[in-house]
Amino acid sequence: MKRKTKIIATLGPAVASYEAVRDLVAAGMNVARLNFSHGGHSTHEQFFTWVRRAGEELEEPVAVLQDIQGPKLRVGTFPGGAIHVGAGEEVTLIPEHGEGSETRIPVAYLAEADLDEGDSVLMSDGLVGFEVLRRRGSDVVVRCTQGGELSDHKGVAFPGTRLSVPAITAKDEEDLAFGESLGVDLIAASFVSSGADIRRIHRLVAGTPVIAKIESAVGYAHLEEILAEAHGCMVARGDLGVELSMESVPSAQKDILARTNAKARVSITATEMLESMTHSPRPTRAEVTDVSTAVLDGTDAVMLSAETAVGQYPVRAVQMMDRICREAERSPDYGRGPEIHFLEDRARFASATAQACVDAANNLGLEAIVAFTESGSTARLISKYRPKADIFAYTPHERTYRRMALYAGVTPLPFRPVDSTDLMINYAEQNLVASGILQPGDGAVMAAGIPPNQSASTNLMKLHTVGETVIGIPSGD
Repeated sequence: MKRKTKIIATLGPAVASYEAVRDLVAAGMNVARLNFSHGGHSTHEQFFTWVRRAGEELEEPVAVLQDIQGPKLRVGTFPGGAIHVGAGEEVTLIPEHGEGSETRIPVAYLAEADLDEGDSVLMSDGLVGFEVLRRRGSDVVVRCTQGGELSDHKGVAFPGTRLSVPAITAKDEEDLAFGESLGVDLIAASFVSSGADIRRIHRLVAGTPVIAKIESAVGYAHLEEILAEAHGCMVARGDLGVELSMESVPSAQKDILARTNAKARVSITATEMLESMTHSPRPTRAEVTDVSTAVLDGTDAVMLSAETAVGQYPVRAVQMMDRICREAERSPDYGRGPEIHFLEDRARFASATAQACVDAANNLGLEAIVAFTESGSTARLISKYRPKADIFAYTPHERTYRRMALYAGVTPLPFRPVDSTDLMINYAEQNLVASGILQPGDGAVMAAGIPPNQSASTNLMKLHTVGETVIGIPSGD
């Protein structure tokens, strides 16, 4: 059986050659992440070209995910590159981007933060903490509650505080336009706090699916409205762990994955999954357990960040992730996800057909579900039920072919449009037999639409025996 959980790998200096990118694809990378918080457009364009070339050479559908920076809150700079703040000391936060001092810390977007007395301010991934004492004009006076070193450009978090700052910055708009010109397959939006943030991206870049990164308490609180607009959600545990507290992240992860999957959206688990492999050839036992838990929690994909972008063992990290996912998927607990809820009337027939396909394949012990899809939604719906069978999704559209690389259990396959469902099924049968996936006499479940070649028209399930003709009965009008 194929690995069902997909692997996202971040590209960076550690894999800055075509050969290195090709090795990642060969090791099992399904989605290449371009992190627009780092690197210029020329660097990302080169990586994009290498990913496309490697995918074609290895005949693998590899999607490109553009991860935009968003309104990243950071401190400015300090003389010598860092300062030390002691517990109990009072310092002043100033709304500037320039150089600070031991007593004045410049903070981006400070003016947009609705801070009150007693609120918390965390810096450097929560290692340095402050309590708000009072406002003094545009400045904020705080007392240090957790001392430590604070260096240039470290991140800042205002837990539970909503910022009146747009989720899409001017830099993001430029990056989105550039990504659209390249032809990226997916967009990951940082610091999403509402459904309106996703709608704004859709207005800027129509037609490219958006993954919402849930990395703030406000975004988590508005998860339902975000899911109504986004293609999926990423559990971005780094910043989320600063905002919510580290000990609450595991339960939040389970909740976000369950609610995302229940809406038939794509789910991604990210941040420090195999962090020790940035410098070590082997992960810790705790990291292995972390990845396995995410798989059993129902994530579509797991993501590597520093491990592949700047780490010493990028290919080995992907190979290890592949091994951990495969082992987790052997567990009898894999696939025991939440009930799927379908809220859109126009998708009711497709939803019912998807569930029927999975039930039939599981009950009959079939190893293949074949879906024909224009947009990829049918494959995504079938995937959400986590069937034991592999899902082979045929599409005539190149962008759909690559995007489906993110869906758990789905193997995307290209084909040329034909004008009848029988011809589609005949093509798939011949293709899968020629590939050695099916043999004469094997059974498979087919999902298609009447009429063919129309989006959102999946309304037919066919139980098919390879080499025989079986009548298909539509499940709806």
